[in-house]
Order: sequence, then C-alpha cells, then structure tokens
Amino acid sequence: MEDSLLLYLNNRLGKKEEGFSPQDMLPGPVVTISREVGCAGVKLANKLAKKLNEQGGKHKWKVFSKEIFEETARELEMDQQKLKNILKAEGRNTFDEILGALGDKRFKSERKIRKTVYDAIRTIAADGYCIIVGRGGNLITRDIENSLHVRLKAPLDWRIKKIAQSHGISITEAIKFIEKTEKERESVRKNIQLVALTDEQYDIEINVASFSTIHTIEIIEKTMLLKGLTTIQKEKAVVPSISK
Repeated sequence: MEDSLLLYLNNRLGKKEEGFSPQDMLPGPVVTISREVGCAGVKLANKLAKKLNEQGGKHKWKVFSKEIFEETARELEMDQQKLKNILKAEGRNTFDEILGALGDKRFKSERKIRKTVYDAIRTIAADGYCIIVGRGGNLITRDIENSLHVRLKAPLDWRIKKIAQSHGISITEAIKFIEKTEKERESVRKNIQLVALTDEQYDIEINVASFSTIHTIEIIEKTMLLKGLTTIQKEKAVVPSISK
C-alpha cells in the first residue's frame, strides 16, 4: 500500500513542473485531519478510508501522511531524515543553518523545500478522494470548497495515559514525548508555509476521549455527507410482484 501511494505521488508530481495556479485547482474532495499527540490520527484515517471504500464508490479514498515527506525527499534527491530535521527546525536561523550544513548547493533555498512539500499536498488535494493527516494540510487546502477539516483533541491526562500505554513508557516519559512531538509538529506547520497562515480553523473538532473510534468515524462520515463530499450508496429497492 505504501509503495503504491509513493508511485501515485511520483507520477502526479512528475506532471507538474511549475506548481499550481488557481485555475489548476480541482474541487477535491479532500479531508484533512489535524490532531493532538496521542489521538491516533493516522489509524483513524485508515479506518475511515476503509469504511468509505467499502461503500463501493467509483473512486477509492487514500490516506497520506508520512508519504508526503517521503516523496518530497525523493523529488529533492535528499535524505528523508535530513528533510525531516530541516522541517522540524525551530526558527529561520536554525532552518538556514541546517540547510547550509548539507553542503549541497541544490538545497540552499528553503523556499524550494517548502514549495516541494506544498505542491505535493496541493497535488494530492487536487486529485481528490484523499485524507491528509497532519503536515499542515488544513492550512494548505483550506481554500478548496469541496473539503472537510477535522481536528482531533482530548484532555492532556487522557493523552498521556494513551501514549504511556501504547509506547510502553512511564508517565513522565509520555509527557516529554508529547511536548517534544507537539513542538516538532508546530515547526513543520510553520516551515512548510509559503505565506503566513496562522488562523487555523476547522469545520469540526472532536474530543476523542468522549467517543469510540467507531463513533468518531461515524461523526466524520456524516459530516462529509452533509457537506456533499460523499453520497449514500442506496441499495435498489426490491419491488414485490403483484399477482393478477
């Protein structure tokens, strides 16, 4: 599945050399899922896509998260870990220092890196039938009318316990993990924006501590239906024959 997503990105990005202009933008549909650390956004997205695809529609929904950075690194002929380190860097000075340390003139422009990530996300969103988890997807695609932007959140103590259980670590270690990951995600969101986008708005915010995964998926699915991103696949009614 992962290889097929990368192949898809490779083929689509290969068709665009100059990025996107407004007239290039297709209507989607696209769902973005932003999440607080510990809310299991990727797992939920995969289950949502599976449920949507079971409805037997013409198009198959795909989930994109880490694949975006993997394909960006390939496009830039760059080590994936170096790319992640750059995007996680706090502040412009640190960003520039890491770029300079690479010692490769092809990557001296931070804008080139940002634009490559940006174009990858816009390409995915333009094709539609995609669920983008994190990576600033809600900010980059918020001008698309046929979209739904979801935020998953939960009380900190609930998330700490979830992280401790899932990672097999102590409460103290879980707290440090959440703080570190949230800081890195914030840096990524800031570093991939071509313009300043600070007003993060979502169509719905869901407290996942209050709902099961199944119910959370149902909430998102019904909201997609209300916004026109999906249609209900109705079974043909069986009309009983009337004997004369």
